[in-house]
Amino acid sequence: MHPRLRLWLIGTLGAILAVMIAFGITGESYLLASLTTVVILWLILEWAHGPLPEAYILAGVLFGYIVGNRGFAQVSVTASLPLLPAEAALLMIVPALVLRLGRKQLVAVRRDWLNLSLLAWVLVGAIRLPVDLRAHGFLAMRDFAMVYYAVFFFIAQAYAGHAASTRLLRRTLTAAFLVLPVVAIVDYAAPDFFLHLTFRGIPLIYYKSDLLAALLMAGFFWLWTRWEKSRHAWWLIPAAACLLLPSTAASPRAAIVALVVVTLMWLAARRWRIAAAQAAIVSVAVTVAVFIFVLGNKNLRETAAYSTYEHVISIADIQGTGTYTNHESGDPGDNNRFRVVWWTAVIDETLADNPLFGLGFGHDLAARFLADYGLVADDDFSARSPHSMIVSVLGRMGLLGLLLWLAVTAGMVALTRRIFRQGAWNNLGLVSVAWVLWISGCFGIVLEGPMGAVVFWTVLGLANAGSVAEEVPEIAADPALAAPADLHLAEPADEVAASP
Repeated sequence: MHPRLRLWLIGTLGAILAVMIAFGITGESYLLASLTTVVILWLILEWAHGPLPEAYILAGVLFGYIVGNRGFAQVSVTASLPLLPAEAALLMIVPALVLRLGRKQLVAVRRDWLNLSLLAWVLVGAIRLPVDLRAHGFLAMRDFAMVYYAVFFFIAQAYAGHAASTRLLRRTLTAAFLVLPVVAIVDYAAPDFFLHLTFRGIPLIYYKSDLLAALLMAGFFWLWTRWEKSRHAWWLIPAAACLLLPSTAASPRAAIVALVVVTLMWLAARRWRIAAAQAAIVSVAVTVAVFIFVLGNKNLRETAAYSTYEHVISIADIQGTGTYTNHESGDPGDNNRFRVVWWTAVIDETLADNPLFGLGFGHDLAARFLADYGLVADDDFSARSPHSMIVSVLGRMGLLGLLLWLAVTAGMVALTRRIFRQGAWNNLGLVSVAWVLWISGCFGIVLEGPMGAVVFWTVLGLANAGSVAEEVPEIAADPALAAPADLHLAEPADEVAASP
């Protein structure tokens, strides 16, 4: 085609498109404008030869879910197309990933236990989905989200093979966990502040307390590895904030359990410094708090620190018989009974009706619980998850699904042992974040929704790919496609001897 004719055609099409976009914007329809912007930015990023465009999309939803939490999760791309962030990201990333896999630029699935068991778990869920869709319609797809969010594991694992994209995702995690404690402090001091930061009437930042506590604890481990890697003391300030701020959340218990278990993992690997730092941070904070309240002649039992203490001791109060005096504590004993009764109801119903394949996606797992707990007349009760990923998997997918989920967990254990043996700080941070969210998911709605699930599967995919890169470094013709170069194998001199 003659260059002048080609230029004329492009200019004409561009003018027509501009007019269509203008008419759409005047009618408050931004779909065409959004799509055009995405296409243009995509082409620019491809031309720039930096992080891949899909990595920017994944980084955006990662940052959004960590910092924006429940608020960001409810934002739809357009008013005419109610597509939530996680689903919108999958819609854009998956086709692009398929094209790159066809051109053999990336590898999405690896031949290891974690990958194969996760594929089997997803496959079992996908096989039963059509039956549940006929029975329950949209509710089945809504419940199936806890399975299809696992696609983010394979997406992250694939793009971890691209060094620039991997660096972008790690820096996004760092940025998000640096911003999160600042936003959490503002939200605690002025709870209505972010309600005015809205998009189509939906707050961009709105926290679910148990998720906020879990993400803050995850942030502590990630920022701790930034300090261990660089030895810059300023990393300890936001890390300490992430460790202490969960005490201000209404439901910090799952996050506290996760903190203890993941710290024990570090101690089992003979990495003592992290526990010493936690003890020092908590001791200083408690001492300062007690000093301030003694000077102010205030009742220590009415402080947030005492509320945290009551939440900690309530973890062992399975029967809910304890007495709690702090008004911020609520009634954690009753909350324990709430979970035990619900879990028992789901387990009994599943084993009675369909023990092997479960009750299915879309089935109301709360119906029997409401009767057992005396809440049948409660019209405000809308929760669908029994506040435990393990119980949800059993209820939805039966013993077969639970067995495969435990196989995935076994793959995580093997991955964790490999990463602690290698000692790369980036991977230590990633796997620690994954375990904090997994453990929190055993006691709350963390992995069934995108706020925790997208972060969990993404960091787990990055960790798994990074651990393989440590064992078998690959040299690619394109430096951007080589294994990330910023993985540090060497440990500080004073810890080499203590490493497993």
